[in-house]
Amino acid sequence: MLRSRDKNYYTPDSCPGDIAILGGSFNPIHNGHISMAVTAHEQYGLNIILMPNSTTYYKENAYFAPNNHRIEMLRLVADRYDYMYYSDMEIVRGGITHTIDTIRELRNEDEGREIYFIIGGDSLEWIDKWVEADELLSIIHVLTAVRGSTDIVRTRELIAGITSVYSKSRIDILNMDNIDISSSSIRENIASNISITGLVPEYIENYIYTNKLYQ
Repeated sequence: MLRSRDKNYYTPDSCPGDIAILGGSFNPIHNGHISMAVTAHEQYGLNIILMPNSTTYYKENAYFAPNNHRIEMLRLVADRYDYMYYSDMEIVRGGITHTIDTIRELRNEDEGREIYFIIGGDSLEWIDKWVEADELLSIIHVLTAVRGSTDIVRTRELIAGITSVYSKSRIDILNMDNIDISSSSIRENIASNISITGLVPEYIENYIYTNKLYQ
């Protein structure tokens, strides 16, 4: 894949210093994702990198929009915020995505930077099962948002359990409302001719329908 070179495309030079990674399939990106990114910036003053994965071992059978469309939707979002960037690092790497590989690559670019990693609270349910979780949790600062069935009480329980086992882990809860939106429900709505207004920004909705994605 050709890497874009516009102002919001992530490079170590364009976005030096501490960063927060918001990863995922972004299939498509939605208002919940964007709210997490904005909140992380507002509360921690971080530049945010939107990073779509190529595939993962738990989503191999999901319908993925073509990579160029998923990346273009991220570009459209990042272009509206001066602290937001997008990267095709994991797509260029290809194959099954492991977060630890991405973090190592980013640390090699700038050993002095601190790397934050933004996840939904539901991902806390299995983050300790991620590949090389011991190393991963010792080198990233996790920012989590309460999401779905993993409410604030459960989120705090999970954090207490993880930090008791992984003593070097750092996990903080983003101060934001629970936005119960999922990419899968958006795809289902589109396939069933149900409106997705309010679930994604208007410009993303227009892009999806213009390019006949998920239909």
